[in-house]
Order: sequence, then C-alpha cells, then structure tokens
Amino acid sequence: MSAALALKALGVATAAKPKRDWAAAAGIGFAANWLASVKRKLAAGQNATILVWGDSTTRNSVPADGTPRRYPAQWADSLIASGRLPATHGVRIYVYDSLSTQKYVLAETLRDPGNGLWLDIYQASVSGSIPRYFLHAYFLRAIAAVPADALFIGHGINLASFTNIEGEMLAAIEQFRTVHPMTPILWTTQHPLQANTNGETSWRPALLRNAAAWGIAVDDTVYQAYLAAGKPNGLYNGDGIHESTDTGCALYVAMLNAWWDASSPGAGIARSPSLLLPADQQMIVNGDFQTWTNTAAAPDSFTSSGTIAFSKDTTTYANPRKPFSLKGVASGAAQTWIDQVVDATKFRQYLLGKPVTACARVWRDTGGSSTNLARLCLRATAASLGGTVNAVIADANIVQTNGFGWIVLKPFVLPDDITGLSLRLFIDSGTTPDGTKACYVDQMSLVPGVMPRPYAA
Repeated sequence: MSAALALKALGVATAAKPKRDWAAAAGIGFAANWLASVKRKLAAGQNATILVWGDSTTRNSVPADGTPRRYPAQWADSLIASGRLPATHGVRIYVYDSLSTQKYVLAETLRDPGNGLWLDIYQASVSGSIPRYFLHAYFLRAIAAVPADALFIGHGINLASFTNIEGEMLAAIEQFRTVHPMTPILWTTQHPLQANTNGETSWRPALLRNAAAWGIAVDDTVYQAYLAAGKPNGLYNGDGIHESTDTGCALYVAMLNAWWDASSPGAGIARSPSLLLPADQQMIVNGDFQTWTNTAAAPDSFTSSGTIAFSKDTTTYANPRKPFSLKGVASGAAQTWIDQVVDATKFRQYLLGKPVTACARVWRDTGGSSTNLARLCLRATAASLGGTVNAVIADANIVQTNGFGWIVLKPFVLPDDITGLSLRLFIDSGTTPDGTKACYVDQMSLVPGVMPRPYAA
C-alpha cells in the first residue's frame, strides 16, 4: 500500500505533501544520496548491505520471537515488487536475536536468484532499547562486524525522558563512525506517540536542529504525516506507540522508497572519519590517567568523594596500547565520584558564551541493583545558574552493559558570568550503591565546540 493510499484509507486528504527535511549532511556534499553506495554496488553486480539500528518499531520477526513484520521487511518487499531492486539480486533479512544467541540469525530470504548476489538487510533492533544498548558489549558483533554500505537509525521514542538526548544520539553516531567512517547515515524522527506530544519536545527537535552539524541526514516526513492525519487509530497497532503493520508501515515504506529513488549510484561519498579521535585542544589534564602516583586513590589531577575502592585494573581495558583502566567500586551511603576542576584561564579568556562538550569511555558491570554506575557530569558555577549545579549529566542507565562504550554529553554553553567548571564522573551517583559491581573508566575528555573529542586514541 502506498503512503497516499494509506492516508486515503484513513480519510485524510493527500493533496499537500508533508515537507521533506533532507537535513543536508555536512561533509557529504549532497542531501539526498543516502543509498549511493548501495545502488552503485548493485549496479556493478556486487553484494550490498544496509544496517538498520532501532527499537521495536524496526524489529522484524525472529523465529519463535512473536514480533510482527515491520516496515524494514515490508520495504524489502516493495523494492522487489516495484522493480527498484535489480532482478539479479536476492534479499536476505538478518535479525539480531537478543533473546537467546546474541547474534544475527537469518529471518527471511525474500528472493534468491541463485547466483550469489544479495542485498542484505541487517536489523540491530531490540524492543525497548536505546542506541546505547549496542555501544558496549554487543558493539563488535552487532554494529562493527556488519559491512554496512548505509545505516538507517530508527530511535527516539525510548529517549523521550532523557535530558541528555543529544549526547545519547551523538555517541551512537560517532562510535559507529570509528568502524564505518564512510558510511552515510539516515535517521528518522519516527512518529509521534498518540497520547502526548513528547516527540515534539524531545527526540524530534534534537535530530532536526543537529543533523547538519552531525553530518547525517534526517527524514521527518512520517512524523509530519502522522500529525497531518490527526494521529488516528489506524496508524497505530492498538497501543498508541507502534506503527500499524498496514497503513503506518506504508508511510515508512514510501519514505524509504523516496530515498532510494533520490540516490544516485554515480555519486561518491566523501566524509571525514569519526571525530572520536584525540583532540589537540584539551581542557583537562591526565584524562587518560597515565600519571597515577597512588593507585589506591584517584589519579593525579583528580579528586574523589565518597567511599571508593580504586585500582589500576590491567585485566579490563579498552586499548592494548594503554593496557589498564581505572576501576572503581562504590560503597557506603553517599554519592561517589572523581572530579577535576578546570583551570579558569582555559575558559574565561575566550570561551564565554561558547559551547564545550565532554565525553568518556566506560564499562559498567552487568547485574546488581545499581543503575547509576559511571555517569559523566559537567559541573558549573555561575550566579545565572543559581550557584554550582550539574550543568549536564548523563542519564541513568537502563541496563548496565559489559564492554567499553562512549558517553557523550550534549554541548553546554558557558555563561558569561561563569566562575567555576569541573568535569566529574560519578562512580555511582546513587546513595545506595551496589558494592559488588564496578565501573571501569578508560578516559575522560572536555573540549571546546559541539563535537566530542577523546583525550587519547
């Protein structure tokens, strides 16, 4: 079913099309060419791969999973039925099986021409998840190992309550680019929840206002179509959250087909690699803990608060060139942290009214009771802020995740009357920490600007 027919079936006029926001990607040089690499490979008689990174709205069935057949699979149907996909190529859909094997399983083969040529669609989609789910223990197998020629992200709804939503999104984008630096990215604003306007105040504006700076393309047409239709029951599957598998999915299929049609196989992709590379202009010192006089306490240049068992751990680390991490285990009945006060001369002279961005690479033990392990925080003191406050703090963890991954804080503009600034990492920001669980910190960073730059490679 086409998008026009889907809306017509709901009694919605379609004369005026929703405005497409291509959100031109900085450094890519063109706005509508998300699938250029895919189409170029298909035209050359090669295999191509599209990676879908999302939540339950993009999750296709896994055997015995019980999930419905959602729009990525329906889009593949449409590519075949419409003749957009060359007849020389088959389609396979792989789904990340988070329920048992923690790996991709072949869910469907839609067409097999028998010549070994494929368009493969990998779905890294887990119900109830946010992008961070795949940035730690599952990153290598779910994201890094997929030879993605294009990335489609369908996340936002589960981030509605997050205060650091831009940081959550940017961490996913830039960690993806550490392994796929040339892969173009399209992120959909998804669709609004039926019962409220959370999307209009959280994930949707976060994507639309940052797309160009982040170097991604954003499509807002489905969200606009839902609003234009008045969010009728027919566009939802009965829970007011998920798109219906007929009319709702049809809008997404039409959106993806528009990107297919607009992409030119003759155009190349030109983009710089991930910004998660070391920065020359660093506002803190010893952010990778290379200087650590007393390993039973905080590293040099950092202070600590609360009861923390510190150690220089040589078993769990992120980088073999620096084979150790800061291990912290909190106990007692108070918040625990390490903190570094930023030298005022590094921001008072030229950064007033300008943004700064912080990031850290961490590991959080799984299990246990704490959801507050390893929360990065930027602290600021200014009369305009009401004193000393947590200017930006990473959201609490939905789940802990073994494996190292990046935390990124959304940019913070330094007020003109700022008198103090510090970068803090809560070992545990709760007052009842689980003393059996640890966090491991590889490095912390604070740089001028709106993009994250690590302290060290």
